[in-house]
Amino acid sequence: MTTTPGWRCCTGPARPAPATGTLFEDPRFAEHVAFLNRMREAGYLVAAGPLTDAAGEGMTILRLPGAGQLSTATRLATEDDTSVSAGFLSVMVRPWQVVMHALR
Repeated sequence: MTTTPGWRCCTGPARPAPATGTLFEDPRFAEHVAFLNRMREAGYLVAAGPLTDAAGEGMTILRLPGAGQLSTATRLATEDDTSVSAGFLSVMVRPWQVVMHALR
Protein backbone atom coordinates (compact mmCIF):
# COMPACT_ATOMS: atom_id res chain seq x y z
CA MET A 1 0.00 0.00 0.00
CA THR A 2 1.12 3.53 -0.72
CA THR A 3 -0.06 6.84 0.68
CA THR A 4 -0.79 9.54 -1.88
CA PRO A 5 -0.95 13.10 -0.53
CA GLY A 6 -2.95 15.85 -2.13
CA TRP A 7 -6.34 14.16 -2.65
CA ARG A 8 -9.43 16.20 -1.72
CA CYS A 9 -13.06 15.18 -1.55
CA CYS A 10 -15.62 17.95 -2.13
CA THR A 11 -19.27 17.25 -1.37
CA GLY A 12 -22.36 19.32 -1.06
CA PRO A 13 -26.01 19.86 -1.90
CA ALA A 14 -27.72 22.58 -3.88
CA ARG A 15 -29.18 25.24 -1.64
CA PRO A 16 -31.90 26.06 -1.88
CA ALA A 17 -33.27 23.43 -4.22
CA PRO A 18 -34.39 24.91 -7.57
CA ALA A 19 -38.02 26.09 -7.51
CA THR A 20 -38.80 24.25 -10.74
CA GLY A 21 -37.07 21.55 -12.72
CA THR A 22 -33.94 19.75 -11.65
CA LEU A 23 -30.63 21.04 -10.38
CA PHE A 24 -29.05 20.22 -13.74
CA GLU A 25 -31.66 22.28 -15.65
CA ASP A 26 -30.97 25.41 -13.60
CA PRO A 27 -28.83 27.87 -15.63
CA ARG A 28 -26.59 28.45 -12.61
CA PHE A 29 -25.43 24.83 -12.80
CA ALA A 30 -23.43 25.74 -15.94
CA GLU A 31 -21.10 27.75 -13.68
CA HIS A 32 -20.32 24.56 -11.76
CA VAL A 33 -19.66 22.65 -14.98
CA ALA A 34 -17.29 25.44 -16.08
CA PHE A 35 -15.41 25.11 -12.76
CA LEU A 36 -15.13 21.33 -13.22
CA ASN A 37 -13.79 21.87 -16.74
CA ARG A 38 -11.15 24.27 -15.39
CA MET A 39 -10.13 21.68 -12.78
CA ARG A 40 -9.90 19.02 -15.52
CA GLU A 41 -7.78 21.31 -17.74
CA ALA A 42 -5.46 22.04 -14.79
CA GLY A 43 -5.03 18.30 -14.25
CA TYR A 44 -6.69 18.33 -10.79
CA LEU A 45 -10.02 16.61 -11.51
CA VAL A 46 -10.16 12.88 -10.82
CA ALA A 47 -13.94 12.39 -10.89
CA ALA A 48 -17.18 14.31 -10.37
CA GLY A 49 -20.87 13.52 -10.43
CA PRO A 50 -24.13 13.32 -8.54
CA LEU A 51 -24.69 11.03 -5.57
CA THR A 52 -27.55 8.81 -6.63
CA ASP A 53 -28.88 8.21 -3.11
CA ALA A 54 -29.33 11.92 -2.26
CA ALA A 55 -31.20 14.22 -4.66
CA GLY A 56 -29.23 17.39 -5.44
CA GLU A 57 -25.99 16.22 -3.82
CA GLY A 58 -22.74 15.46 -5.56
CA MET A 59 -19.08 14.66 -5.06
CA THR A 60 -15.91 15.88 -6.71
CA ILE A 61 -12.49 14.32 -6.19
CA LEU A 62 -9.53 16.62 -6.80
CA ARG A 63 -5.88 15.61 -6.73
CA LEU A 64 -3.58 18.57 -6.25
CA PRO A 65 0.20 18.18 -6.47
CA GLY A 66 2.03 17.87 -3.17
CA ALA A 67 0.90 17.62 0.41
CA GLY A 68 -0.75 20.36 2.43
CA GLN A 69 -3.09 21.54 -0.31
CA LEU A 70 -6.32 21.66 1.73
CA SER A 71 -6.41 25.47 1.78
CA THR A 72 -5.81 25.61 -1.98
CA ALA A 73 -8.56 23.09 -2.68
CA THR A 74 -10.91 24.96 -0.34
CA ARG A 75 -10.17 28.27 -2.07
CA LEU A 76 -10.73 26.74 -5.50
CA ALA A 77 -14.01 25.10 -4.47
CA THR A 78 -15.43 28.11 -2.64
CA GLU A 79 -14.10 31.04 -4.68
CA ASP A 80 -13.30 29.77 -8.19
CA ASP A 81 -16.59 27.85 -8.45
CA THR A 82 -18.98 30.78 -8.85
CA SER A 83 -21.99 28.49 -8.33
CA VAL A 84 -20.67 28.10 -4.76
CA SER A 85 -19.49 31.67 -4.16
CA ALA A 86 -22.90 32.96 -5.38
CA GLY A 87 -24.73 30.60 -2.99
CA PHE A 88 -26.34 28.24 -5.51
CA LEU A 89 -24.30 25.24 -4.34
CA SER A 90 -22.66 24.60 -1.02
CA VAL A 91 -19.48 22.61 -0.55
CA MET A 92 -17.49 20.87 2.16
CA VAL A 93 -13.84 20.22 1.29
CA ARG A 94 -12.17 17.41 3.20
CA PRO A 95 -8.71 15.86 3.04
CA TRP A 96 -8.71 12.27 1.89
CA GLN A 97 -5.83 9.94 2.63
CA VAL A 98 -5.79 7.48 -0.22
CA VAL A 99 -3.93 4.33 0.74
CA MET A 100 -4.58 2.43 -2.46
CA HIS A 101 -5.50 3.41 -6.00
CA ALA A 102 -5.22 2.20 -9.56
CA LEU A 103 -4.35 5.54 -11.19
CA ARG A 104 -0.89 5.92 -12.63
